[in-house]
Amino acid sequence: MRSFLVSVFAASTALTFTSGANAADVVYEAPMAPAPMEMMPVSSGWTGFYIGVQGGGAFNPQDPDNVELQPNGFPFAGSVIEGAFGSNFDSNFDSSFLGGAHIGYDYQINNVVLGVVADINALDITRSSNADSSTPAFYRTDRDLNYLGTVRARAGYLVTPKALGYVTGGLAYGDVDYSFSTNSPAVTAGTPAVVTEDEDNFGYTVGAGMEVMFTENMTFGAEYLYTNLGGSGSTRLNGGPFAGGVGGSTDFTVDDDFDFHTVTAKISYKFN
Repeated sequence: MRSFLVSVFAASTALTFTSGANAADVVYEAPMAPAPMEMMPVSSGWTGFYIGVQGGGAFNPQDPDNVELQPNGFPFAGSVIEGAFGSNFDSNFDSSFLGGAHIGYDYQINNVVLGVVADINALDITRSSNADSSTPAFYRTDRDLNYLGTVRARAGYLVTPKALGYVTGGLAYGDVDYSFSTNSPAVTAGTPAVVTEDEDNFGYTVGAGMEVMFTENMTFGAEYLYTNLGGSGSTRLNGGPFAGGVGGSTDFTVDDDFDFHTVTAKISYKFN
């Protein structure tokens, strides 16, 4: 009996140690903690105020209209005057470099960017129309522009998050000076040339451009604009053959609009 109890005790003890060993073999792995997420820089986009500078050129590939002769009060003498000039008319447009500054504001709605911009440019363009008579004498009209300002709206679409294509248009203003010069003996102190110019120097401008954001606050772009300042000028001559008798006169007029094209490169700083 004693031997039996010892055998049972030994078996129980062995079973207990075996179960403990098997339980120790079971490993519960705790779930891994999620890796910390890296904070990505958030772009402030295109919304905000900006200032910048621009430079480029102003040109017109087409010659302006020539001077037109308009005799007043003497129909028969008028044909004689026109015959004295024949086809001796020419015209030209003097191109110019331009440079200035701009300020604006953009508002981004998804891929659409809407905004307003105002700029001012210094330039020096001249539009000349000339006539030469068989006297001989020359008659020259000039329209000069020394500065140009615009106030425009613009609407664009983001080709990429950093590249904006846009169209633009609005009001243009420039101080256009009209002048007349001649070496004709008919123009004297008693019968001077009477110059009349259109004082309305307001017009319009339209165009398009592309702008690229190369840092968080800096953009570089290129822009084309067509500008038309309208207006016209005329000069009335009363002396000599231009009078055609008492009370007569001849007008030298230039009726075409003062228009031109500009292409500029621009760099801007955005206040995001």
